[in-house]
Amino acid sequence: MISIAIRVAGVGLGFVVTFFIGRTMGPEANGQYGIIAQTGMFLSIVCVGGIDLSVVRSFSAATAHGTLPSRHSLNRLFGYSLALIAVLCAAILILHDVVTQRLLDNSAVPGALLFLCAILFSRAATRLTSSILRSQKVYIFGQVVEVLIIPGLVIAGVVLGVTRTLYEILASTAVAGLIAAAIGVAASYRKTSAAPGALDIPMRPLLKRAGPLWGVAVSKNLSDWYSLAVVAASLSLYDAGVFRVAMQVATALPIITIGIFSVFSPQIGAAHAREDYGAIARLARSATLLSTVLVIPSGLIVLLFAPEALAVIGPEFRSGATVLQVLILGQICYVCTGPSGLVLAMTGNERVNLLFTMVSLVALLIGLPLAAEYSGLLALSLTMSAILVLRNIASLVAVRRLTGVSILTGRYHPL
Repeated sequence: MISIAIRVAGVGLGFVVTFFIGRTMGPEANGQYGIIAQTGMFLSIVCVGGIDLSVVRSFSAATAHGTLPSRHSLNRLFGYSLALIAVLCAAILILHDVVTQRLLDNSAVPGALLFLCAILFSRAATRLTSSILRSQKVYIFGQVVEVLIIPGLVIAGVVLGVTRTLYEILASTAVAGLIAAAIGVAASYRKTSAAPGALDIPMRPLLKRAGPLWGVAVSKNLSDWYSLAVVAASLSLYDAGVFRVAMQVATALPIITIGIFSVFSPQIGAAHAREDYGAIARLARSATLLSTVLVIPSGLIVLLFAPEALAVIGPEFRSGATVLQVLILGQICYVCTGPSGLVLAMTGNERVNLLFTMVSLVALLIGLPLAAEYSGLLALSLTMSAILVLRNIASLVAVRRLTGVSILTGRYHPL
């Protein structure tokens, strides 16, 4: 429950930033901020997505052996990650004209791409260090590093009157991210040891497992970024600003689920290490029930009061009410089908998980631009929600057939 509260608080603080920009500067400024911040966050997943889940699985072995991971293992992990981040940042800066013209319509604030790179680095670092901390059972602080520190510092700047313009908000987001990254790295080193008895984590198996998981992580997070980028490129930054507000409200629901799954994933990984599939089934069902009980009532409230909720930010945002309702229905259906992809990933079926995510990725890449071009925001939202739900249903069936685990009933049926 504390994990859920932290995730919800993080989403709430992020929405306060959106509210401030939308209320004082309008949808276009909100769209511009959203594109820069969302692109940075998505590219951070391109860098360390998959590695983070693999870290939870690999570094948890130290806890099972009653020791700490070796500091040398952590150094190597950070080295690989920093190299990936550096390559991606260099590519962004080299292709700055293309990025600016396609996503920001040549109206970018000064230093937009530098802010994007800073957000990329900080989000990758906090995501990775959060996984390290959670693998060592530092659940609460690990999530604070990942989701609370950055928006908390940005909001503090707004409250104190230090950040008022879009440029200042982007600058404070970049600085807050670097502070959060430094805190996460320092905390991670405290959970390692240079003593001879520390467990050395081989990087080759960790990175090999991370490959299929990378595809899953990128595909799962692609829809949020890609849909916003498609709206900005095909329609306008104004539409992107309206769409982003609807997306932020809708994605508040799965944040509850992410908070729950982040606690259950190390336990599922430990149960798989013991080959206790009965425990995996019970854990997956508990995660599904808890998510459903918390998500459905909140989702129904948003469905009923979508126009009024969006109008609070500004009357121009009210036009996104139907889009918000479609996204909410999709998220409810997704949550009710359980942590299917997570169970596949934590039970050694990464390749199957990758297959489903790659199919859905292709569907997103083709379907979203077509939907936006010919039918606008509503069709894009319907397409995105349908692909998300169908992928999770396919994963649910695969878990049952490949492992004998029934997520919805919490029972294990030996194959």
